[in-house]
Amino acid sequence: MIDSNNPKRRVYIFYILGIILSATTLTVDIFSEKSLSKYLNEKLSLLSPIPISNNIDFNFSSFEIFETKSRLINENIRLKNEVIELRKLKIENEKLKTEINANNSVTKEIDAAIYDIFKTSIIFKTITNEYIISGGENLNLKEKDLVIDKNSYVVGIVTKVNQDRSIISTILNPNFSIEGIDKYGNEYLITSDTQSLFINSLSLEADSTDIKYIYTDITFGHPGQFPIVDLSSTQVNIANNKIRAEQSINFRINYFSDLYLINTK
Repeated sequence: MIDSNNPKRRVYIFYILGIILSATTLTVDIFSEKSLSKYLNEKLSLLSPIPISNNIDFNFSSFEIFETKSRLINENIRLKNEVIELRKLKIENEKLKTEINANNSVTKEIDAAIYDIFKTSIIFKTITNEYIISGGENLNLKEKDLVIDKNSYVVGIVTKVNQDRSIISTILNPNFSIEGIDKYGNEYLITSDTQSLFINSLSLEADSTDIKYIYTDITFGHPGQFPIVDLSSTQVNIANNKIRAEQSINFRINYFSDLYLINTK
């Protein structure tokens, strides 16, 4: 007789029952067009839901951060460019103010009813240490017309005139020379060695060192009387019926110098 309480016998019974149950379930699922398996899957999904991925949200957040950073960088670049432009405008404004002040200084010293005043600019320096400037016959310029600085002192003369260009010789030219006259009518020749001006009288009407300014004059073919040198702080010597003096040149010239042309209307 077989013992029904034998553990091995019970295991076999469970195996057989499991097989029968599986076969029955499979048969039912087949004849029900797998509705049973779908139902079981849905129930299992509810018990253990599949976690939803946050990759989309993460990627969207990363994109927003990148876009914000890009906007900030572009805005920073724009602001820097605006600052640069404002600095340029400030420099240009300061240059214009300086030029206006210089022009006003010149016009105050010169009678505009008698003289034409033209601001000029240097174009080129010649091999003979002269300068080609803008303005010529188109401005009715002629030889011996004067070139003055912003303080209305003579710093050069026109030596050659073309259609819209002229050549000038300045006090920095070693070949520069110009005639002048003082308040007593004494006449002078003023020459240069590029570092100093040498003042030598040509004729004396009054034996005096109280001469201060030496001017240009129409007597020498110049438009009028404009100061060449101020000798009030310079030692003046008189000997053998001659007046002599030497004065250092403080004037410097470059392509941005304020230079003005003077001629008679």
